[in-house]
Amino acid sequence: MLLRALASGSSGNAYVLRTDRVTLLFDAGLRIPKLERALQCEDMCIGAISAVLISHEHRDHCLAARELASDYSVPVLANEQALRAAHLDNLALAEVLPVGKPVRLGDVEVTTFLVSHDAARPVGFLVRHGGKTVVIATDLGVVTNNVCEMVRLADLVILESNHDPQMLHSGRYPVHLRRRIGGPRGHLSNAQAAAVLVRQLRDDHVDVWLAHLSHENNRPSLALEAARRTLQRAGMGTVRVAVALRDRPSLRWTGSQRARQLGLFETQGV
Repeated sequence: MLLRALASGSSGNAYVLRTDRVTLLFDAGLRIPKLERALQCEDMCIGAISAVLISHEHRDHCLAARELASDYSVPVLANEQALRAAHLDNLALAEVLPVGKPVRLGDVEVTTFLVSHDAARPVGFLVRHGGKTVVIATDLGVVTNNVCEMVRLADLVILESNHDPQMLHSGRYPVHLRRRIGGPRGHLSNAQAAAVLVRQLRDDHVDVWLAHLSHENNRPSLALEAARRTLQRAGMGTVRVAVALRDRPSLRWTGSQRARQLGLFETQGV
Protein backbone atom coordinates (compact mmCIF):
# COMPACT_ATOMS: atom_id res chain seq x y z
CA MET A 1 0.00 0.00 0.00
CA LEU A 2 1.26 3.44 -0.94
CA LEU A 3 -0.58 6.72 -0.47
CA ARG A 4 0.88 9.89 -1.94
CA ALA A 5 -0.29 13.50 -1.65
CA LEU A 6 0.00 14.92 -5.16
CA ALA A 7 -1.46 18.35 -4.36
CA SER A 8 -3.64 19.81 -1.63
CA GLY A 9 -5.03 23.32 -1.89
CA SER A 10 -7.42 25.65 -3.67
CA SER A 11 -5.39 25.34 -6.88
CA GLY A 12 -5.95 21.58 -7.01
CA ASN A 13 -6.36 18.46 -4.90
CA ALA A 14 -5.35 14.88 -5.60
CA TYR A 15 -4.19 11.86 -3.61
CA VAL A 16 -3.20 8.57 -5.17
CA LEU A 17 -3.43 5.16 -3.50
CA ARG A 18 -1.66 2.17 -5.02
CA THR A 19 -2.01 -1.43 -3.86
CA ASP A 20 -1.17 -4.77 -5.47
CA ARG A 21 -4.51 -4.73 -7.29
CA VAL A 22 -5.67 -1.15 -7.86
CA THR A 23 -4.54 2.45 -8.23
CA LEU A 24 -7.16 4.89 -6.98
CA LEU A 25 -7.16 8.66 -7.39
CA PHE A 26 -9.00 10.58 -4.69
CA ASP A 27 -10.08 13.87 -6.29
CA ALA A 28 -8.74 15.11 -9.60
CA GLY A 29 -8.31 18.85 -9.30
CA LEU A 30 -5.17 19.08 -11.43
CA ARG A 31 -4.96 19.60 -15.16
CA ILE A 32 -3.93 16.47 -17.00
CA PRO A 33 -0.31 17.47 -17.77
CA LYS A 34 0.32 18.42 -14.14
CA LEU A 35 -1.39 15.26 -12.91
CA GLU A 36 0.76 13.17 -15.23
CA ARG A 37 3.93 14.82 -13.94
CA ALA A 38 2.82 14.34 -10.34
CA LEU A 39 2.16 10.64 -10.87
CA GLN A 40 5.60 10.18 -12.37
CA CYS A 41 7.11 10.86 -8.94
CA GLU A 42 6.00 7.33 -8.03
CA ASP A 43 6.63 5.82 -11.47
CA MET A 44 2.92 5.85 -12.22
CA CYS A 45 0.97 7.06 -15.22
CA ILE A 46 -2.61 8.04 -15.85
CA GLY A 47 -3.23 4.82 -17.73
CA ALA A 48 -2.64 2.88 -14.51
CA ILE A 49 -5.48 4.58 -12.63
CA SER A 50 -8.28 2.13 -11.88
CA ALA A 51 -10.83 4.77 -10.83
CA VAL A 52 -11.11 8.37 -9.67
CA LEU A 53 -13.29 9.19 -6.68
CA ILE A 54 -14.67 12.73 -6.43
CA SER A 55 -15.56 14.31 -3.09
CA HIS A 56 -17.59 17.22 -4.52
CA GLU A 57 -18.07 19.34 -7.61
CA HIS A 58 -15.72 22.27 -7.00
CA ARG A 59 -13.12 22.59 -9.75
CA ASP A 60 -10.14 22.14 -7.45
CA HIS A 61 -11.43 18.61 -6.82
CA CYS A 62 -12.84 17.50 -10.18
CA LEU A 63 -11.14 19.55 -12.91
CA ALA A 64 -9.64 16.55 -14.73
CA ALA A 65 -12.46 14.07 -14.12
CA ARG A 66 -14.20 14.41 -17.49
CA GLU A 67 -10.96 14.14 -19.44
CA LEU A 68 -9.84 11.13 -17.40
CA ALA A 69 -13.08 9.37 -18.30
CA SER A 70 -13.36 10.39 -21.95
CA ASP A 71 -9.71 10.24 -23.01
CA TYR A 72 -8.26 7.62 -20.67
CA SER A 73 -11.30 5.42 -19.90
CA VAL A 74 -10.99 5.94 -16.15
CA PRO A 75 -14.26 5.36 -14.26
CA VAL A 76 -15.45 8.41 -12.28
CA LEU A 77 -17.15 7.64 -8.97
CA ALA A 78 -19.13 10.10 -6.85
CA ASN A 79 -22.52 10.36 -5.26
CA GLU A 80 -25.44 11.16 -7.52
CA GLN A 81 -25.76 14.80 -6.47
CA ALA A 82 -22.03 15.47 -6.90
CA LEU A 83 -21.99 13.87 -10.35
CA ARG A 84 -24.91 16.01 -11.42
CA ALA A 85 -23.49 19.23 -9.95
CA ALA A 86 -20.14 18.61 -11.65
CA HIS A 87 -21.91 17.82 -14.96
CA LEU A 88 -20.34 14.38 -14.96
CA ASP A 89 -23.57 12.38 -14.75
CA ASN A 90 -23.76 12.03 -18.54
CA LEU A 91 -20.40 10.26 -18.77
CA ALA A 92 -20.51 6.65 -19.93
CA LEU A 93 -17.99 5.78 -17.21
CA ALA A 94 -19.71 7.69 -14.38
CA GLU A 95 -20.68 5.46 -11.46
CA VAL A 96 -22.73 6.38 -8.42
CA LEU A 97 -20.85 6.02 -5.15
CA PRO A 98 -23.45 5.70 -2.38
CA VAL A 99 -22.88 7.74 0.77
CA GLY A 100 -22.29 5.77 3.93
CA LYS A 101 -22.09 2.34 2.30
CA PRO A 102 -18.78 0.46 1.95
CA VAL A 103 -17.76 -0.15 -1.66
CA ARG A 104 -15.11 -2.65 -2.67
CA LEU A 105 -12.62 -1.56 -5.32
CA GLY A 106 -10.17 -4.38 -5.83
CA ASP A 107 -8.52 -4.94 -2.47
CA VAL A 108 -9.59 -1.55 -1.10
CA GLU A 109 -12.79 -0.73 0.78
CA VAL A 110 -14.04 2.86 0.51
CA THR A 111 -16.84 4.43 2.52
CA THR A 112 -17.85 8.04 1.96
CA PHE A 113 -19.25 10.22 4.75
CA LEU A 114 -20.98 13.59 4.64
CA VAL A 115 -19.14 16.80 5.53
CA SER A 116 -20.36 20.38 5.92
CA HIS A 117 -19.34 22.44 2.89
CA ASP A 118 -21.04 24.67 0.34
CA ALA A 119 -21.46 22.00 -2.31
CA ALA A 120 -24.28 19.73 -3.45
CA ARG A 121 -23.44 16.71 -1.29
CA PRO A 122 -19.78 16.89 -0.23
CA VAL A 123 -18.09 13.89 1.36
CA GLY A 124 -14.91 12.67 2.93
CA PHE A 125 -13.38 9.23 2.42
CA LEU A 126 -12.76 6.34 4.81
CA VAL A 127 -10.31 4.00 3.07
CA ARG A 128 -9.39 0.53 4.33
CA HIS A 129 -6.71 -1.82 3.06
CA GLY A 130 -4.60 -4.52 4.70
CA GLY A 131 -5.78 -3.74 8.20
CA LYS A 132 -5.00 -0.01 7.88
CA THR A 133 -7.49 2.86 7.75
CA VAL A 134 -7.04 6.27 6.15
CA VAL A 135 -9.48 9.16 6.54
CA ILE A 136 -9.50 12.08 4.10
CA ALA A 137 -11.55 15.00 5.43
CA THR A 138 -10.99 18.32 3.69
CA ASP A 139 -13.36 21.12 2.68
CA LEU A 140 -15.52 21.25 5.79
CA GLY A 141 -16.59 24.24 7.83
CA VAL A 142 -17.52 22.40 11.02
CA VAL A 143 -16.78 18.96 12.38
CA THR A 144 -19.90 16.86 12.72
CA ASN A 145 -20.38 13.68 14.76
CA ASN A 146 -19.89 11.44 11.75
CA VAL A 147 -16.56 13.11 10.95
CA CYS A 148 -15.45 12.58 14.56
CA GLU A 149 -16.44 8.93 14.32
CA MET A 150 -14.35 8.45 11.19
CA VAL A 151 -11.29 10.21 12.63
CA ARG A 152 -11.38 7.89 15.65
CA LEU A 153 -10.96 4.90 13.31
CA ALA A 154 -7.93 6.18 11.41
CA ASP A 155 -4.29 5.15 11.29
CA LEU A 156 -3.68 8.16 9.04
CA VAL A 157 -5.83 11.30 9.24
CA ILE A 158 -5.68 13.75 6.34
CA LEU A 159 -7.45 16.75 7.81
CA GLU A 160 -8.04 20.25 6.53
CA SER A 161 -6.19 23.03 8.34
CA ASN A 162 -7.09 25.77 5.93
CA HIS A 163 -6.55 29.15 7.55
CA ASP A 164 -5.30 31.22 10.41
CA PRO A 165 -8.29 33.36 11.53
CA GLN A 166 -6.18 36.45 12.13
CA MET A 167 -4.63 36.25 8.68
CA LEU A 168 -8.05 35.64 7.13
CA HIS A 169 -9.75 38.60 8.77
CA SER A 170 -6.89 41.02 8.20
CA GLY A 171 -6.19 39.88 4.66
CA ARG A 172 -7.24 41.16 1.28
CA TYR A 173 -10.28 38.91 0.76
CA PRO A 174 -13.63 40.74 0.57
CA VAL A 175 -15.96 40.42 3.55
CA HIS A 176 -18.34 37.96 1.88
CA LEU A 177 -15.49 35.59 1.03
CA ARG A 178 -14.01 35.81 4.53
CA ARG A 179 -17.42 34.95 5.94
CA ARG A 180 -17.79 32.00 3.60
CA ILE A 181 -14.37 30.58 4.44
CA GLY A 182 -14.83 30.99 8.18
CA GLY A 183 -18.45 29.86 8.19
CA PRO A 184 -20.00 26.47 8.96
CA ARG A 185 -19.99 25.46 5.28
CA GLY A 186 -16.53 26.79 4.54
CA HIS A 187 -13.15 25.59 5.77
CA LEU A 188 -11.54 24.58 9.07
CA SER A 189 -9.10 26.90 10.77
CA ASN A 190 -5.84 25.73 12.30
CA ALA A 191 -7.36 25.86 15.79
CA GLN A 192 -10.43 23.88 14.72
CA ALA A 193 -8.28 21.20 13.12
CA ALA A 194 -6.08 20.97 16.22
CA ALA A 195 -9.15 20.60 18.44
CA VAL A 196 -10.45 17.73 16.31
CA LEU A 197 -7.15 15.92 16.56
CA VAL A 198 -6.74 16.20 20.31
CA ARG A 199 -10.31 15.10 20.96
CA GLN A 200 -10.73 12.36 18.40
CA LEU A 201 -7.41 10.60 17.68
CA ARG A 202 -7.59 7.17 19.24
CA ASP A 203 -3.97 7.31 20.47
CA ASP A 204 -0.63 8.95 19.83
CA HIS A 205 0.45 6.41 17.20
CA VAL A 206 -1.81 7.89 14.53
CA ASP A 207 -0.19 9.85 11.70
CA VAL A 208 -1.62 13.23 10.68
CA TRP A 209 -1.37 15.20 7.46
CA LEU A 210 -2.60 18.78 7.61
CA ALA A 211 -4.14 19.54 4.22
CA HIS A 212 -5.76 22.17 2.02
CA LEU A 213 -3.79 25.06 3.53
CA SER A 214 -4.70 28.46 2.11
CA HIS A 215 -2.09 30.25 0.03
CA GLU A 216 -3.32 33.65 1.22
CA ASN A 217 -4.43 33.01 4.78
CA ASN A 218 -2.09 30.44 6.30
CA ARG A 219 1.48 29.24 6.58
CA PRO A 220 2.73 25.69 7.18
CA SER A 221 4.53 26.83 10.32
CA LEU A 222 1.30 28.22 11.79
CA ALA A 223 -0.70 25.09 11.05
CA LEU A 224 2.02 22.86 12.48
CA GLU A 225 2.44 24.99 15.57
CA ALA A 226 -1.29 24.96 16.33
CA ALA A 227 -1.57 21.18 15.96
CA ARG A 228 1.65 20.28 17.76
CA ARG A 229 1.09 22.71 20.64
CA THR A 230 -2.45 21.45 21.24
CA LEU A 231 -1.40 17.81 21.07
CA GLN A 232 1.57 18.42 23.36
CA ARG A 233 -0.63 20.04 25.99
CA ALA A 234 -2.90 16.99 25.90
CA GLY A 235 0.00 14.59 26.42
CA MET A 236 -0.03 13.46 22.78
CA GLY A 237 3.21 15.06 21.72
CA THR A 238 4.47 11.94 19.94
CA VAL A 239 1.79 12.18 17.23
CA ARG A 240 3.60 12.78 13.93
CA VAL A 241 2.14 15.80 12.13
CA ALA A 242 3.17 16.99 8.65
CA VAL A 243 1.85 19.35 5.98
CA ALA A 244 0.71 18.30 2.51
CA LEU A 245 1.95 20.89 0.04
CA ARG A 246 -0.59 22.71 -2.05
CA ASP A 247 1.06 22.66 -5.49
CA ARG A 248 3.23 19.56 -5.84
CA PRO A 249 3.74 16.00 -4.57
CA SER A 250 4.85 15.88 -0.96
CA LEU A 251 3.87 13.32 1.67
CA ARG A 252 3.84 9.56 1.23
CA TRP A 253 2.61 6.78 3.54
CA THR A 254 2.80 3.02 3.37
CA GLY A 255 0.95 2.04 6.53
CA SER A 256 4.08 0.52 8.02
CA GLN A 257 5.92 3.75 8.64
CA ARG A 258 5.33 7.24 9.91
CA ALA A 259 4.50 10.03 7.48
CA ARG A 260 7.46 11.99 6.24
CA GLN A 261 7.74 15.21 4.32
CA LEU A 262 9.75 15.40 1.13
CA GLY A 263 11.30 18.84 1.30
CA LEU A 264 11.55 21.65 3.80
CA PHE A 265 7.87 22.50 3.97
CA GLU A 266 8.36 24.69 7.06
CA THR A 267 10.08 27.33 4.92
CA GLN A 268 7.80 27.24 1.91
CA GLY A 269 4.60 29.25 1.43
CA VAL A 270 1.36 27.48 0.65
